[in-house]
Amino acid sequence: MSKGIIAGAVAFMGLIVVGIVMLVVLFIGGIASVMVQQPTATAGGGCSPVGDFNQQQWDAAFAKAGVLHDKGPKFLEVAKKQGIDPVLFAAISFSETGWGKSKAVRVKHNPGGIMEIATGMATVKVFATLDEGIESMGVTLHNRIIKDGLNTIEKLGAIYAPIGASNDPTNLNANWVPTVHGITEKLGGAVGSCGGTTGSGKYIMPIDKPVISSGFVDRINPVTGVPEHHKGLDFAAPKGTLIKAADDGKVIFAGMGVSGSGYGGYGNVVAIEHAATKEWTLYGHQSKVMVKVGQQVKKGDIIGQVGSTGQSTGNHLHFEIRKSKTGNQIDPAPVLGVFPPK
Repeated sequence: MSKGIIAGAVAFMGLIVVGIVMLVVLFIGGIASVMVQQPTATAGGGCSPVGDFNQQQWDAAFAKAGVLHDKGPKFLEVAKKQGIDPVLFAAISFSETGWGKSKAVRVKHNPGGIMEIATGMATVKVFATLDEGIESMGVTLHNRIIKDGLNTIEKLGAIYAPIGASNDPTNLNANWVPTVHGITEKLGGAVGSCGGTTGSGKYIMPIDKPVISSGFVDRINPVTGVPEHHKGLDFAAPKGTLIKAADDGKVIFAGMGVSGSGYGGYGNVVAIEHAATKEWTLYGHQSKVMVKVGQQVKKGDIIGQVGSTGQSTGNHLHFEIRKSKTGNQIDPAPVLGVFPPK
């Protein structure tokens, strides 16, 4: 074989290799552009920092959402009808469709990765219009969130993108949860589901290494000298000791409990509403409050620091569990599984 022929063959093989490499890169890049549109969520966890819907951020995000750019009002309409968080609804759709640019949403009007039952879930379902697809996705999410109780992004992720699935050899599904969290933040933060802020219904100890200095008992108020029923537990601790939310919930009061506020005498106090239990927890006498009214918190989140503000004779946390927003306190001891001094 001549040197010219050999050189030509080598050059030809080189072109084939380069072509294959380019195809692989384009294929992987195409998948990545659809599957990973947003970075991992920041410390906000995808929740609205003020607990309110942010129309400006919602509109700005939809303006960049491909064929879904004018469907913001439709998402709000369907979310209200189905009783689901509109921000979570839109975030999942953006994640599933690469911000409204995937073939499934452009050609098949499928905004949520909904599969066709008739083909054994082997193909993506086709809808006549985008509005029809959004309606169907809303029903699906209602069934998963409301009926099945998959009320967090993490729980939904286990259904939408299960880790270790046989059809996900490169583990792209691991991106689903952080991606949806990130998109909810782009939309202004979830205001309903908020990653499970309805609560677990099980409280944790609000302070590490608890030392109970007073129980849920009748006593003489150490400040006023007047007989009273102590309506919570007191945990003695050094000033600055971190205080944790006992469960997921929404902050309904955060600041100095002045007379007439309903929290007079508690000093710097935080009150959290827990939808799962239809109860409220209160954290009094703080030296520093570290949350704001309307903020969604998760179990274990730091909400403040121990202090001695208000009617207090020393550094401690006063902790209450309430059956109503304004009172009707119950003994926290059996709930937390502790045994205070009598």
